[in-house]
Amino acid sequence: MQNQVHSIQSSRFPNQPTSGGAVCIALDENELAIRWGLSVKTLRRWRQEQLGPIYCKLGRRVTYLLHEIEAFERRVSRYSSFTRAYQ
Repeated sequence: MQNQVHSIQSSRFPNQPTSGGAVCIALDENELAIRWGLSVKTLRRWRQEQLGPIYCKLGRRVTYLLHEIEAFERRVSRYSSFTRAYQ
């Protein structure tokens, strides 16, 4: 169980091992806001409006799994401005 706790802890460099040697698999809302250049308030509004990537919430703590973040980024990425992001 202790290994799972370390693997969920977030760091500024998600693909780098943490001090315990575990790889980070999730980002908190502050780290995701930095990654995307958004405000935390925008991410909170997206959650309220059911937009954005799938998140996990335990109590007041909100985390986003890296594979969900990457899946969302693939869904909304486009080759040109002519292509619709949401289909």
